[in-house]
Amino acid sequence: MSRFDGRRFALAACGDDVTIYEWVRVLDPQRIEVGDHVIVDDFVFLDGGAGLRIGSHVHVAGFVSIVGGGTCELGDFVGLAAGCRLITGTDLMDGSGLTGPTIPAPQRAVHRGRIRIGAHAVIGTNAVVHTDVEVGEGAIIGSGSVVTRDVPPWTISVGVPARPVKERSRDRILEFERVVRARDARG
Repeated sequence: MSRFDGRRFALAACGDDVTIYEWVRVLDPQRIEVGDHVIVDDFVFLDGGAGLRIGSHVHVAGFVSIVGGGTCELGDFVGLAAGCRLITGTDLMDGSGLTGPTIPAPQRAVHRGRIRIGAHAVIGTNAVVHTDVEVGEGAIIGSGSVVTRDVPPWTISVGVPARPVKERSRDRILEFERVVRARDARG
């Protein structure tokens, strides 16, 4: 893999220590803001859509897709594991229009929404997060899960559809955050 500084894209904002690997596909980079200390691995698809904000200390693993044309916000210290999908917009399948990008806009029914992933949340391998969902701070989404509704903070959710199965301790995670932020402040 070849490493590239995140500034090679014409992003709306790009922090320090940002690595976006060579084989990343970026649509509408002028609508993407990236914080500090971010790594985006090869084979990731980022759609700026109506706005994509990636916080600081975020890792986006290979084969992740953030697509759909809506808005997406990834908080600080978020992890997106390999192959997960964040779907910010979709064709409506309720018969209110035809589906697919080959259809003229007046005959198509599309919903563009919002996804928010709170700080310290992790989306597991091959999980799917659907439109208009908030994954709370510190929440974990298990591999292969499908998230169709909001996820409470500091919970571990699994399944199809994803449901909370246990709580996650936050004290140690937040202490580690304080240490990292203090290090960042010292430069």
